[in-house]
Amino acid sequence: MRIDLLRLPIVGRFVRWRYSRFALQLPLLLLAALAIYDGFVGRQLAPKNLATVSVWLHYRGLLVLVIAVLGNLFCSACPLMLTRGLTERLRRFAPRLSWPLALRNKYFVIAFTLVYLFAYEYFDLWASPWLTAWLMVGYFGAALVIDTLFPAGTFCKYVCPLGNFNFTLSTASPTRIGVRDRQVCLDCEGHYCVNGRVDAAEGPLPLAFNTDAEGTRYPGCETKLYAPQIESNFDCTLCFNCVRACPYDNVTWETRSPAREWTGARYRLDYVFLGLLLFFAGFMNAFAMIPAYYDLAEKAAALLRTQSEALLLMLAFVLWVGAGLGLTWLVARLSDRIAGLRDPGLAPLRRWGAAFLPLTFAMWAGHYAYHFLTGWATIVPVTQQALGNLGLPVGEPNWQLAALVPENLLYPLQVGILYLGLMGSAYAVFARARKLGRLRAALPMFAYLVLLVVLTLWVLAQPMEMRGTLLDPGSQPGGLK
Repeated sequence: MRIDLLRLPIVGRFVRWRYSRFALQLPLLLLAALAIYDGFVGRQLAPKNLATVSVWLHYRGLLVLVIAVLGNLFCSACPLMLTRGLTERLRRFAPRLSWPLALRNKYFVIAFTLVYLFAYEYFDLWASPWLTAWLMVGYFGAALVIDTLFPAGTFCKYVCPLGNFNFTLSTASPTRIGVRDRQVCLDCEGHYCVNGRVDAAEGPLPLAFNTDAEGTRYPGCETKLYAPQIESNFDCTLCFNCVRACPYDNVTWETRSPAREWTGARYRLDYVFLGLLLFFAGFMNAFAMIPAYYDLAEKAAALLRTQSEALLLMLAFVLWVGAGLGLTWLVARLSDRIAGLRDPGLAPLRRWGAAFLPLTFAMWAGHYAYHFLTGWATIVPVTQQALGNLGLPVGEPNWQLAALVPENLLYPLQVGILYLGLMGSAYAVFARARKLGRLRAALPMFAYLVLLVVLTLWVLAQPMEMRGTLLDPGSQPGGLK
């Protein structure tokens, strides 16, 4: 049974309030400003600096928790979008450009994400408050420039690697945007959920066609999602513009089973590639923390006669991700053959690759849960220290809180999360095979998923670096970076 969360008195009233998003964004903006300040002028020790602790431990851990419980609320509360007021003024002096048709997909984001993950590892961003602060400034600057030159929503949909990461993980969310009555949408001439509306004297008018009309303005969906056609959380920032723009109160924020998306949504190939990339890149980041990676790196350095860390790391990323994509395509093609299909090219990857999405969520949920739990209480003393640097009377930081780590819980929790992800992926695979009328077609892909989970569990069981914490390095198994 679907439950419309907007029917809850407090939730519905808050979401429909014109300034609800600003109310969510303002605290994160203040935290980001304080983190940037501490990253530049504070103590350059990662476990004792608000920039590194808030970004690499708490933001990431809370992100997956919120997505798993409610949905993509972090994009909803993204403080980067507070630059929109400035972009509206700058657009008067800037050229109005259209985002290139060739880039209206996820392939640019995929390439950007690879660069981001490479930079994270190569420059040890988790260990540098100064670089983390610059990264945050760069994000604000990029959002300002892109949204000034291009239509609103371009940065979120086609550029931001964190936003698209959230879109991918939100496929596992138990909520989504929907509508109460499709007939109301069919009868609606303004398509206000997409175009927005202005409450002028003559009634609600779509902003897309009446930009000069005077009245209260309610923007529509900036990523151009039409509410009655939404079947996936991809590209939904959960900004609730559609809720506020609909004059008929027909848009819902409803509960749902994520399995219905994994088995029913018609994903584009670029969406599938993004999900696969995040899975194999997540595995690579975990593998890069264990002794086996350093042994292989030394052998590769001797074989190639190079000591370039950048070259070795780039080769590791390219070879592992490339091999993962290639092997996935071969297994998907085998499943197709068993199902009696002979589709050419990458069609098998699109058909079966979406089954990786539950496991992708599990990979990163375990990853971020580990980060969060190894430093969950550290946010208190680092915030005290940052505020103290501003001259505020907040007391002496208690660094003993940094040692409150549930060590016995870390590895079992990650194992449990991965098993849940495997169950979701297995369900998606067998549901797809059942639709094709050949249940045994799921067996190659299911065996492949089990193999990947076994490899991941092996990596998790190795001694790993304890990055970004005050604990002894290399002392803990079961960590994901």
